[in-house]
Amino acid sequence: MKKKHLYLLAGICLAIGFGFGLAFDGLFTKSYANNEKNDLSLPSAPAFEVMESGSTARADYEIVNIYGRKYIVFSSGGDIEVLNY
Repeated sequence: MKKKHLYLLAGICLAIGFGFGLAFDGLFTKSYANNEKNDLSLPSAPAFEVMESGSTARADYEIVNIYGRKYIVFSSGGDIEVLNY
């Protein structure tokens, strides 16, 4: 086959594959946005509360409570890291 025919065939295959990908996207992939539990109400706990703060040799830390969930926030210079407690 000539080179231009191969490019044309590759372009057609790519276009058809792209069209099938758009058409059947939700068929084979898991949709994380559709969940059975649609409870959008926030917990009755206070929105934000600092429970403890301190410093280590290399970073400062705070243990915070945000809507009933505890997190540890490390900060060192301009870097911030948040971990579940």
